[in-house]
Amino acid sequence: MSTQRSDSAAAAADAVPKLFQILSSLSPDERQRAISAVMSLFGQQMESPAGSPKDIASNETPAAVDGIHAKASAWMKKNAVSQTQLERVVSIEPDAIDVIAAKLPGKSKRQQTVQAYIICGLKSFLRTGEATFADKDAREVCNKVGCYDSPNHSNYMKAFGNLTVGAKDTGWKLSNPGLLEAAKVVKGLTGEVDA
Repeated sequence: MSTQRSDSAAAAADAVPKLFQILSSLSPDERQRAISAVMSLFGQQMESPAGSPKDIASNETPAAVDGIHAKASAWMKKNAVSQTQLERVVSIEPDAIDVIAAKLPGKSKRQQTVQAYIICGLKSFLRTGEATFADKDAREVCNKVGCYDSPNHSNYMKAFGNLTVGAKDTGWKLSNPGLLEAAKVVKGLTGEVDA
């Protein structure tokens, strides 16, 4: 067993200079995200160094934002969505979240309708941790941002693809791809789209 441990220690020691070289060009936040991403690929979570302050141990998007559910805080961190970006799209109060965006980045009413439904699901997710919402609520968002087109609305809903599940009568829920798209819409609205 001691031979196995020394081989493991030697392998770890050999990896350190390589990791240092790879990570040295990144900012501290980028390093943390890269290391965290690799650890998650191995099915492990990052452990905080013993005795280090919480804010140094993990560079998190604020985890305890009044009015935002813990699942949504984790989503924010995972998708690099800041509270500032969110607050340009929705108003976040301790007891309510409302869409404040006046328009959506899509070039057509069809794209904007899909984005309105995504933002409606995001609004619910931020508040409750569940991305479920009623069709009437999504239509209100469509009206608010100016993309509701009564004669064509049901045709536009066919463009949801795998972003949502559900139906008009039973309600909708954002899928995982829908939550990923929500991050893109928020970043698109704030002019900070990832390449």
